[in-house]
This record gives sequence, structure tokens and C-alpha cells, in this order.
Amino acid sequence: MTSTLTALLYLGLFLSQTVSTEKQNLSKPIIWAKPDFMIPKGKQALIFCQGTPEAVKYQLYFEGHLFLQQSPKQHGRRNIAMFHIPAMTPLTAGQYKCIYRSKKLWSNPSDPLDLVVTEDFGDTSLAPTEHTSFSDYWDLDLVTTEAEFQQDLASWDHTAQNLLRIILAFLVLVALMCLLAEDWLWRKRAQEKANGASSQECRRRFRTQRCLNE
Repeated sequence: MTSTLTALLYLGLFLSQTVSTEKQNLSKPIIWAKPDFMIPKGKQALIFCQGTPEAVKYQLYFEGHLFLQQSPKQHGRRNIAMFHIPAMTPLTAGQYKCIYRSKKLWSNPSDPLDLVVTEDFGDTSLAPTEHTSFSDYWDLDLVTTEAEFQQDLASWDHTAQNLLRIILAFLVLVALMCLLAEDWLWRKRAQEKANGASSQECRRRFRTQRCLNE
């Protein structure tokens, strides 16, 4: 009984720590570029970063250093930040990553995005203009299948956390029931021993008194 109860308590503690860790791990954001990861020299590039709907701040890192930060633009349940590079040069070509903040927690970095600058062989649909804005380039197609998959994964993680909480609560309930049962059995055995000792004492006194009378 005691070994089983100890195992249940250890399992409950492990699950509790697992839930606590998962609650503090935000899913990493999705990062992509428009028109592509290969940008003609002198043309502008747009880098998009998508986190969870609760994201309140985004940061873009270039070669491991903070490059830009931006508040998100929301469209329905989607939460995306857009970072604008006015003109691509060899100095802005390289590896980009982004992170986001939700409440007081920062997410893990996104997968790397490697931007490559190429020679300008013609016009592009993203040539710099004076009126470039987020809404000009807003397109639901920008949210890729990978982003949808990550949202589904986040939803699954939430379900898994709820399931772990239910299992943890069940294990705590079982542990409490085991404690109560063990306490009840101990009290019952103690009472039986006390009753047995009392009966023996009564019989002993009865025999003693009988002998005295004789």
C-alpha cells in the first residue's frame, strides 16, 4: 500500500512539473518573406512573423542581433508582424529569425530565414513606393499550410495540457483515497487489538476473582 501510494505521488509530481513546463513554453513563430527569399538588389523586402493570437510584441533578429521590433497587426484570429527592408543590399542579406512576447514570456526563435540579394534583372511587384503599407500586402494566402499546422499543434498542446491536469487531479484523488483507506484500516486494527486486550484483561480478572472466591 505504502509503495503504491509513493509511486502515485511521484507520478503526480512528475505530471505537475510537466504541465508547468509546457505552460511556460510558447510555440515558436512562423517567418517568411515576400516576394521570396531571393530579393533583387535595391528592391524592398517584406518579412512576416506570425505568432499566437495573444502575441503583443515581435522582434526581428539579423545574424543573431536585434534588428527591428514591431507591434502585431491582427486580422481575425491571425496575429502577424511585418518588417520592412526598403532596399536590399549585401549588408542586409543573411539569416533572420523572429520571436514574440505573450504576457511576460518570450517565445523560442523561429526557424531561420536566409535572405539572398541578387542582381536586378527586371521589375518586381514589390518595387519600393512611397505608400507601402501593411494592408497593401495583406493576403490570407501569406498564412501558409505550415502556419495552419502550427495553430493546430498549439490547439493539440492545449488539449494535452488539460488532459494532463485531469490525470493529475485523478491521481491526487486516488492518493487521498489510499491515505484514507490506510488510516481506516490502521484504526480498525488498533481498535481490534484494543478490544482483544480488553477481553483478555476481563477474562484474567474474572479468573482471578473466581480463584479468590474459592
